[in-house]
Amino acid sequence: MTLESFFGLDTEGAGSAESREQFQEQMRESARAIKNMSANQAAQKKQEDKLAKILMRFMKDPTKYDIVFLVVKLLQENVPGMFILAVLSIADPDLEKEIMKEFDTGQAPEDSALTTVPGEAFIPDDIKRELNAWGNGILDAGMKLPGKTLQTALTPDQKLKSLILDLLQFALEEYFQRHGLDFSEDKIRQVALLSIQSVLIRLREVSKEKTDAEIIES
Repeated sequence: MTLESFFGLDTEGAGSAESREQFQEQMRESARAIKNMSANQAAQKKQEDKLAKILMRFMKDPTKYDIVFLVVKLLQENVPGMFILAVLSIADPDLEKEIMKEFDTGQAPEDSALTTVPGEAFIPDDIKRELNAWGNGILDAGMKLPGKTLQTALTPDQKLKSLILDLLQFALEEYFQRHGLDFSEDKIRQVALLSIQSVLIRLREVSKEKTDAEIIES
């Protein structure tokens, strides 16, 4: 039995040339899908390797044991490693540089999350730019698998999981401390919620238009 006949594309008789062409096109589409899926998996593996290196470094610092356990818990709940890494990126100086290089537009966004936090009338433009680039990095990571990201980051009633909020808060606390900014825990959580809100809205929009499988294949 040939592949053509196995797939119901009998090459015998009338229409066989058309059937062969149909079969070949199906094979080309399958090959493209497999290639795209492999590239996607390779990109995920690269980001997960970075995440593993960060966790290994954190494990050497007793003050960061809690965040290590938090990340492990998120991974156990199948939150994509790329998404976790994007959130953590602003907490790590080296990863922060990568995010700034890729996503910083050089313009301070007027709608920066920090500008809406009560009691913080002035925030340096460079901080606004970096937070905006950070948000763009989180969105970019989520867009790789928007359906899975939403499914694992939100509760069944579509609210942000407290574990994700804790991760956002940790990342922002590390960032603010490194830049000499002193904010209360409540204000940091406000910034965290405001920062992720637009990301979730955009991910919902995309997930309604395409499935994760379709995004991987495109």
